[in-house]
Amino acid sequence: MKKITMSAISLIIALATITAFAGCTDKSGDNTLSLKPSGAEDATYEKHPDVPDPLRVGVPNVSFPPMITWDSGSLTGFEADMIAETAKRLGVSYEIIPIEPGTEREKLEDDEIDCAWGNMPDTGRQRLFYNMTDPYITVPQAVLVYDGSGIGAKEDINSISVIMSTPAETLADEEKLGIGFKRASSSRDYVKTFEQLAEGYSDAVVCDITVAAYMQKNDGKLKILDDKAAEAQYSVAFSHSGDKGKIKEAADKVLKDISNEGKASELSQKWFGQDYMK
Repeated sequence: MKKITMSAISLIIALATITAFAGCTDKSGDNTLSLKPSGAEDATYEKHPDVPDPLRVGVPNVSFPPMITWDSGSLTGFEADMIAETAKRLGVSYEIIPIEPGTEREKLEDDEIDCAWGNMPDTGRQRLFYNMTDPYITVPQAVLVYDGSGIGAKEDINSISVIMSTPAETLADEEKLGIGFKRASSSRDYVKTFEQLAEGYSDAVVCDITVAAYMQKNDGKLKILDDKAAEAQYSVAFSHSGDKGKIKEAADKVLKDISNEGKASELSQKWFGQDYMK
């Protein structure tokens, strides 16, 4: 495969949006962002008796725009808006707690957070470890390559290495995916994933179509293949222990209301330019 030059790598890193993407990892770990307004300040919604105030929401401390973007300690993106809307309807304030990806289970079991939100794929394996809401968004997965790589369709990827930021369990289902990767590795580090693509260590990236479109917009040399991969569903994760089940049930109902009333579609259009909530 043609290797991308270091200048191309620099171009990716230098782009303002990608710079925010790569540089906004919040290493504060235990730092908490208290965000208002709360539902308690909105007379439309009464505080839910089973939900703590504030609701402590663990969010990955890395960015994957436009789902989650950290910028100077501030959180924006589709997930940020969904969290705010959910807390408002539950009648509570909320705290955003940045956490390292992969520590969600530990943080939940140690009662450092009430729920884990953002890049939490809803799979059979995940449900063994987490008490998860019903999926609140289903996102097609796209195959992203560099133009000129010689890759024009999924079939061309059968015998090459792929770096995946999509849940490995989803991609392992070849019948669902319609493609068998002979050499593939999975990563939740989007920065590293796209750096490896740029450096030629991988030939393609499989990720959410929302992220793929964002990356392509900021690097014209990237190309999204016409044929799509699998779909990934995302949910909010709670602990199986204690009274967290009651919080999960309350969140589940509110998320369904947000969807049924069209608010989720509105936020999808705002951040993705398309409704993925249907």
